[in-house]
Amino acid sequence: MCSVKPQNDLSHKGRAVEEWVDLHFFRPIGIRIARALQPTGISADQVTLWSLAIGLVAGHLFAYRDRWTNVIGFALFIVSDIFDSADGQLARLRGTSTRLGRVLDGTSDSLRFINLYFHLIYRLIHAGFWWPGAFLLGMAAGLAHTYQAAAVDFVRNAFLYVGIGNKGELDLPEDVDVARPGGGFERFGARVYRDYVVRQAQLFPRTAKLVRLLRRGSVSEGFRAEYRARQEVVLPLCAWLGQNIRFVLLGVAAVAAHISAFLWVEAVWMSLLLVALLWIHEGNATALGGLLDPERNGYARVT
Repeated sequence: MCSVKPQNDLSHKGRAVEEWVDLHFFRPIGIRIARALQPTGISADQVTLWSLAIGLVAGHLFAYRDRWTNVIGFALFIVSDIFDSADGQLARLRGTSTRLGRVLDGTSDSLRFINLYFHLIYRLIHAGFWWPGAFLLGMAAGLAHTYQAAAVDFVRNAFLYVGIGNKGELDLPEDVDVARPGGGFERFGARVYRDYVVRQAQLFPRTAKLVRLLRRGSVSEGFRAEYRARQEVVLPLCAWLGQNIRFVLLGVAAVAAHISAFLWVEAVWMSLLLVALLWIHEGNATALGGLLDPERNGYARVT
């Protein structure tokens, strides 16, 4: 008989990988929306599109230098994130979580921020910023955001898979079949998602190799405990690269009328923090690989 997961557990991916504001604000509101929508015909993908539409409007409002307009944009981003939380919870409540849904959710997040960065570039140019510099700064921040978000997602899902023993949403490139039957949108989504997990595997080659080795056999509780202990340093770093801190920085920079400061922090300081996270996480993967039975796992260092 299959065990049914309590609905409180379905409201979040795992307390160990969730930020305080998610557990105490976004998730509680999101689960209420999800429960209200559960008996309706509204799908989780439709909720994702609501989040996207609201997020696009929010990003547009940051093109203006008026503080109250920015405050409204910030509030709309919060609403957008609430629906972004509700869509996954609705899918988990119904037991309809799919890889395609995750692709749509990730694409929605990307479009919200791509839209934001282009509006911030417009704002800088309109304010008299040298336009090539504004464009390069905006693009650098957007590219940095892409890798930061991918890294945080991978670290948290790897923790659930290895440290907790819950597969969660961890995928490696070989897990995504781009040639499987399906409609054009599904195949396109599979390609987009595979590119995403390839990027994650490139950022974390040692961890990806460790996960492949662990898939060959059972994982002892002692090994999981060691993994959790080592990741106690890494998980807090994810909060400083996550979406919540990014929204706070955006709001503060907009209200202070120094929007370029947000882009500089994103492109430089948060990227340096990402380098630190990669170095620690990959070092942990190397050390943990050494704990495995070399005859069973054939673990080799990635150079």
